[in-house]
Amino acid sequence: MRRERVSDDIYVFTSSLYAQVTASAVVTREGVVVVDTLPYPVETFEMIECLNSLGQGPIKYLVNTHWHGDHTYGNYLFDDSTQLVCHKKCQQLMQERGPAILDEARETTPFLEEVQLRVPDIVFEEGELVLHVGNKSIEVTLTPGHTLDSTVAYVREDKVLLAADTVMPVPYFVWGDRYAFRESLKFLKGYNLESIVQGHGEVLLRGEIPMAIESSIRYLDMLQEKVQMIIDRKLPRSALDKITIESCGKSRIPLNGLVQDLHRANVYMLYDELTGNSA
Repeated sequence: MRRERVSDDIYVFTSSLYAQVTASAVVTREGVVVVDTLPYPVETFEMIECLNSLGQGPIKYLVNTHWHGDHTYGNYLFDDSTQLVCHKKCQQLMQERGPAILDEARETTPFLEEVQLRVPDIVFEEGELVLHVGNKSIEVTLTPGHTLDSTVAYVREDKVLLAADTVMPVPYFVWGDRYAFRESLKFLKGYNLESIVQGHGEVLLRGEIPMAIESSIRYLDMLQEKVQMIIDRKLPRSALDKITIESCGKSRIPLNGLVQDLHRANVYMLYDELTGNSA
């Protein structure tokens, strides 16, 4: 696990074990607010120990940005005094899909053997939720696309967006909705930002942010255009492999090349959707 600071009061923890997934912590005068966990218990436990060693008060809140296990499997390691928060859709999806997916993941990943699913019980549904803790105000807002329950957390005083999987090196919408994703990315332009913490990968600094957001919007547009062209020309499904991530304006390098797998999943999911073959 790698730890870094993106401001005086915000720490980012990046997994060394799984897809460079990130979790963040906002330190206030009255305690700590954590946004997401790391996927494997050993790294989340290390993160909690690190935060406790700061001597800045208890971990008051844990915010889950969406229901996926790589951001929630560490929930059970937090004390009962920590209040767990998420959007109502996140709570529902964790309850409905979480147990079966965790059981399946345990079969192939020994690191998850001891994980217990813990679902947040503090939820919001309309508008946004603002956590006022000490000297910080943290806005949690629904930004669907990656998943239907995806949210971001904006730390007003630091102008830092803890974006989770709404911002990644390549937009990944297999679990969500690409149209909603596009609108959510456009919505992010309205924030006054010094940096963005991506759900996977490196922190984006102020000068990088506009280009990164535009690049992701353009990726979604170019991907649909290229898949639709294959359909219109009645080319075989195998022709989809010619739609490279670079041809859609993204690099194949981030996340140690994992972005290529995400891109390929996007391509095939979109093709099946447009041809009516999706489940």
